[in-house]
Amino acid sequence: MTRSPLLAATLVISLTLPAAADPKLWTAQSFDMPESAIYDEARQRIVVSVIGGHPGEADGNGVLAVLSPDGEILDDAWITGLDAPKGMAIVDDLLLVADLRRLHEVDLITGTLRRSLDVEGAVFLNDVTSEGTQTFVSDFMANRIWEYADGEMKVWLDTPDLAHPNGVLLDGDNLIVASWGICMLDDFSTETPGSLLSVSLADQQISTLADNLGNLDGVVRIGEVLLVNDWITGALYQVRADGAVFEVAQHAPGLADIAAHGEMLLLPSMLEGTVSAQAYR
Repeated sequence: MTRSPLLAATLVISLTLPAAADPKLWTAQSFDMPESAIYDEARQRIVVSVIGGHPGEADGNGVLAVLSPDGEILDDAWITGLDAPKGMAIVDDLLLVADLRRLHEVDLITGTLRRSLDVEGAVFLNDVTSEGTQTFVSDFMANRIWEYADGEMKVWLDTPDLAHPNGVLLDGDNLIVASWGICMLDDFSTETPGSLLSVSLADQQISTLADNLGNLDGVVRIGEVLLVNDWITGALYQVRADGAVFEVAQHAPGLADIAAHGEMLLLPSMLEGTVSAQAYR
């Protein structure tokens, strides 16, 4: 992997977890391509999106599963009939699920699929982020960010500078974007690794927080740092406010859309078929 001189100067490699990160708390297993996990705080449970086959096929095999906070599988087919569900966000009592060319609205109180919104022009909806008043959805293959408002979707930003946007995170006045990279090949690798980007909500200007990290998937904030992972290698990076980047853990390849609840980091591994939790302080 080619790294920029700036990244090479700041990247510190560690073969073990740093003192601030504890070993895995628990692991739930035997899922068919788990892609994302989200903590439903109001109901004290974890929802997992399970692709159930090929991540790009609309085959109706996708499901949402439910775990307890300590990793017990409560329902491995809570919502069924999805295609290739990926990133999720909670807005009040509504769970939004990105699924290729559709955005699903799931009622968290009744546990029913309220509506599947067909998004005209969408190619590969991937992740969802919301802080309650604004909601954004990445379109991985189309280099777009969509905005969801009043039950509808509209294009918010469309530019190749997004470099295949994967994970997204609303972070104050900015939208953090984990990009996959530039010039994608048939095997989904890229000629240029992806970077961690920041998009201003005010004027949509794009800046780079960490350059040429890898084929990036999930991004979360815990305290003063951002954590982002490389799907291809399984590496987990910490990006600090001063721009310093540290590799803080090495997981199996296929580490997908990581999530955080307080100091608990949720780690869905698509290729291993597991969802794990790790304390990060």
